[in-house]
Amino acid sequence: MSYCLSSECGKIHIMPKTEEKKFNWFIFLISLSCLAVISSSFYFFYYKKDYNFIVEVSCDITKEICFQRDCSNLDDCPPNGLSDFKRYSLNAADFAKCENEDCTLACETKAIECEQIECVVDEIIGETCSI
Repeated sequence: MSYCLSSECGKIHIMPKTEEKKFNWFIFLISLSCLAVISSSFYFFYYKKDYNFIVEVSCDITKEICFQRDCSNLDDCPPNGLSDFKRYSLNAADFAKCENEDCTLACETKAIECEQIECVVDEIIGETCSI
């Protein structure tokens, strides 16, 4: 047998109602900002392709000034393996018009808008110019 010695014996305790959770504006604004950044990036980089590629194409050093690099060590050369080359800057949307990822013909026939990058000696990465 148990005995109750306090004045609270026999009373039913009712928990107070909890307040409804308030809308968290901070989380909403952060989520909305992230969605805006992702949407903007998708539009500019995937749909509109509003950026430039720099492509390297083969070059004949007897006819024009070309970039040159030493490809005797294959680890020092990019996958294209070009030791004599010229560079073009073109819009990413136009890159699809290059045949087999080689933009030589498309740039030289003005089928797409390309800007030839002038040769500048860069000893840090080991590039020189033919004369």
